[in-house]
Amino acid sequence: MSGLTAVIVTYNRARYVADAIESVLAQDVDLELLVVDDGSTDDTAEVVSRYGEDVRYVRQDNRGRAGARNTAVRLARGDLIAFCDSDDRWLPGRLERELEAIEDRPDVGMVHGQVELTDCDLRPLAAETHANRTIFSEAHRGGATYAGYASNCRCLSSTILVRREVFDSVGMYDASLPIEDYDFYLRLLLHWDVLFLDGPPLAQYRTHSEGNAAPNLAAGQIRTAEKHLALLEERPDIPDARRARRNFNLMIARTWRVQGDRRRARAAALRALRLGAPQALRVAL
Repeated sequence: MSGLTAVIVTYNRARYVADAIESVLAQDVDLELLVVDDGSTDDTAEVVSRYGEDVRYVRQDNRGRAGARNTAVRLARGDLIAFCDSDDRWLPGRLERELEAIEDRPDVGMVHGQVELTDCDLRPLAAETHANRTIFSEAHRGGATYAGYASNCRCLSSTILVRREVFDSVGMYDASLPIEDYDFYLRLLLHWDVLFLDGPPLAQYRTHSEGNAAPNLAAGQIRTAEKHLALLEERPDIPDARRARRNFNLMIARTWRVQGDRRRARAAALRALRLGAPQALRVAL
């Protein structure tokens, strides 16, 4: 492997960003640490400045997470890019494990893994972590596939290690979507393999009230699914296309159901049912 760039994208996370920076610098791997500040109005710049030349700091006008991630990708000097959300922490050995897993695997465009859930003060949440581990393990039982991620995309950005050339082949993050990562993982899977490390956690995922709001997440899931349903109509070469269509519609149905829109949930569930998803009946009724 050649160079590696660790990326922290941040916006008004002065309270947490030092933890993220220190967890990256503690990795026993040579790396460039790039912090992209997406127009913070708090003390983020002051906090980052304490680390001097250990951190390459770039500030831009607020463009949202996708815009900040795209800036980071364009500026990254490494052939591998590893992300850490500014309110999370990497655990010791994260990069070593991922580099070992991806070595001699040119077919793998991205590797990611499990996380440990914590409260806002980084106190471990054992029960929540166990439940999350079970969900992530089940989602990857048959490996990561486009059709599988259509309805059950279990991937947290603070664990991903991506080859720089992936962005050349599949494009950057889509800044028009409310959530940018789901769509990127789907597009990646159309060109590359994804490896999931179902072992000890790679990072600590901090849960707090400042995280992604449920309505924003729901809108992002639905709009991403609709984008890919349109893509499936345009591209006859996508493998397991019928299952992918079924799963996108099933995910849309479940999301509308949670949002309380029974009419839209039923319409999507009936589309999934016609494509062979009997479990859609529970949403349609």
